[in-house]
Amino acid sequence: MTNLQRITMFASVSCVLYAAAGFGESQVQNQEPNQPGYLSPIPPDKLIEDLDFLLKTIEEAHPNMYAYISGEKYVAIKHELYRHFDRAMSVSEFYIFVHTAVACLKDSHTRVERPSNFVMPEVTESMRELGERLKRLAEDDEGSKTDAQYIPAPRKKEHTGRYSYHFLPEYDTCLMVIDWFGMPDQVRQYAKTFQETFKAIRRKGVANLVIDIRENRGGCGLAGDELLRYLASKPFRQIERIEQKIVPVFFELCEQYGLNSSKIMSDEYGIDLKDLKSKGKYKPGIIVAGEGQFKNPRVPSGRFKGSIYLLIAEPTFSAGSNFAACVKYFEIGTLIGQETSGRRDHYGQVMPIQLPNSRLNGQVSTAHFIAVGGMEDSGSVKPDYEVRQKPEDTAKGVDTVLEFTLNLIRDGNRVR
Repeated sequence: MTNLQRITMFASVSCVLYAAAGFGESQVQNQEPNQPGYLSPIPPDKLIEDLDFLLKTIEEAHPNMYAYISGEKYVAIKHELYRHFDRAMSVSEFYIFVHTAVACLKDSHTRVERPSNFVMPEVTESMRELGERLKRLAEDDEGSKTDAQYIPAPRKKEHTGRYSYHFLPEYDTCLMVIDWFGMPDQVRQYAKTFQETFKAIRRKGVANLVIDIRENRGGCGLAGDELLRYLASKPFRQIERIEQKIVPVFFELCEQYGLNSSKIMSDEYGIDLKDLKSKGKYKPGIIVAGEGQFKNPRVPSGRFKGSIYLLIAEPTFSAGSNFAACVKYFEIGTLIGQETSGRRDHYGQVMPIQLPNSRLNGQVSTAHFIAVGGMEDSGSVKPDYEVRQKPEDTAKGVDTVLEFTLNLIRDGNRVR
């Protein structure tokens, strides 16, 4: 029995098919706190068993676990980690080690979740030395990164929850703030919300729309498509290409929780799983490629026809970054702020896992995505106008990036 077959015994109930590159936030459930077995120290052989299980599962499910670090370096990293499993550890202490083991792969969608009752263990000199050695081992390899320092902007009091909109009549503008594109089962809810929003926008007749996704770490790309239908004037797509590893357990879990994986893979990426099965090509471990399918915008009477401005920043990730790449590539709007942390060339479509002894939850990417425009530029999405939040503005309660955008609108798109 392979690890992927064993996953069905440990997977949480939140398995989802990540249409358009997956979620940026964790969807796995935390284990129940205060369970005696959970709090008991884990003996060394069980620690090793858990780490073996984790790394073997990543190897079986991930399309390219060494995309950002060489296999040779990762072997050295694993050797350093295993040397420390010579005594029993609490779940919290073990989490530090397994988190490090996965973080060295530099795929932000492949990770282990912090336990719900995490207590920071004492950091010993041995742990500090280990951290320095691992840093030196991994530092020369390219990963998902940005050098932009992010300072959160103060939010307007009107913003509540993960989605809100309100009007700025003095600027003939609607400000829309989206911090999350939701779960797949929330796409219809988002579609209804966007429909109500644009009805209100049409009633007001505003000429400008500012969409703030600076704090958007992902969600379901299908919700982003619903919004793009109101913004685009021609067919669009967020994903240019996908390379999906055939992981049957992943697709079976998706079906178990009400997602028609065959239909989504066909409609979104042109990959016909049923045809692969009929031809005997549906084999665990192989990688199949597809292209993102174009979506049509709404009819002209239903679209927003004014000027569109998109605010981005370092936290903009996963489906949020894909959305930004689409807006930029198809020239739907003007991007303002900082470079995103989400790359056009990235991994996603995650499968949840749970380690058998520590019961730590995690997730593993099963697909490689290239967001639109990524064939030419696989880096992060860059703004048209780079503007950073100023600490002195934060102290005054002023949003530097939004103020720049509103001044741009007021001055007829001329930078002062």
